[in-house]
Amino acid sequence: MIFTSRRGHGSPMVLYHAVSSYQLLEVMLHRMAFHPGERAVLVLPDFIVEKYPQYRDLVKRRFFEEVYLFPYLRIPHREEERILEDVSRSYRQVVSHVITDFSHIYVAGAHFYFSLYLIQNGVPFVFFEDAAGMLSRPEVLDGALSVKFPIHAAIARKYGLFDGSNPWISRVICLKEAQAKDVSGGRYQNFSVEDALQQLSPQKRKRLIRFFLKRRIRAEGDAVLLTQHFANLGLMSQEGQRRLYRAMREEIPPDVRLLIKKHPDDTLDYGGLFPKAQVIKPVFPAELLPYVFETKPEVLYTFDSTGCENLKKHFIIRKIKREEYGE
Repeated sequence: MIFTSRRGHGSPMVLYHAVSSYQLLEVMLHRMAFHPGERAVLVLPDFIVEKYPQYRDLVKRRFFEEVYLFPYLRIPHREEERILEDVSRSYRQVVSHVITDFSHIYVAGAHFYFSLYLIQNGVPFVFFEDAAGMLSRPEVLDGALSVKFPIHAAIARKYGLFDGSNPWISRVICLKEAQAKDVSGGRYQNFSVEDALQQLSPQKRKRLIRFFLKRRIRAEGDAVLLTQHFANLGLMSQEGQRRLYRAMREEIPPDVRLLIKKHPDDTLDYGGLFPKAQVIKPVFPAELLPYVFETKPEVLYTFDSTGCENLKKHFIIRKIKREEYGE
């Protein structure tokens, strides 16, 4: 699936790859900050259409000049050699540029198979950490992927795609303040989604938010619960996740008017768990929370969501340790 604009043909080109909601926001902001005058191409996974059927608006609103859907759902997790063949064929069939046409290549969600095409062809690329602070926690990403897709995880581990150690990775972009390891060297570049959003003009920020949300959220509350998708990752059963949030409910004062912002991949129904709370229905990255309310709540509750790393300047963060509940 291809969606393109004719604007900017013949100019230098940059390529971005993103998989998650956070990564999509991140590459939109990065392009606006660092490559506003160059033709920008975006590769998204085919499965993102379920969350963002409006993905074509990325071109219509001129965030990117071309958007391609990479057919991950049609690439079976099997022996490595056949996966490499599938990835090469998919790139040739889907993307209408040879890989050497791009002056810069940025890969978020680098543990996905698209990176293998770059490595096979000896093409250097810039690595975005998977989520804020995840660069120094590669075992978490590895462990979550291993539960449901062990072959995929083994290949990503082999090629250094969890921790950014692959030799074809020329630079690593991360949120430095969220790391638990030394990222002071020149190989590491700091990028804060929170700061990038604040630095946009109000008009540009509104234009970006409108891709995800058509209007402001009018629901009023004292606090937001930022959920995580533990069951979807295979880290626990749905009943285990229910028990976890049932326990969290006891930690939140009963008089707090609670709004629930579900992780974009969280499928749990929170209505029965928090009967007095309002669930925010639109799907969007948590990092936009400071800008989407008619009246912004002051407090944010979470277990250990990476989304709160980019919200510290806007909310009082109350983290609850899930280890206390045996999960």
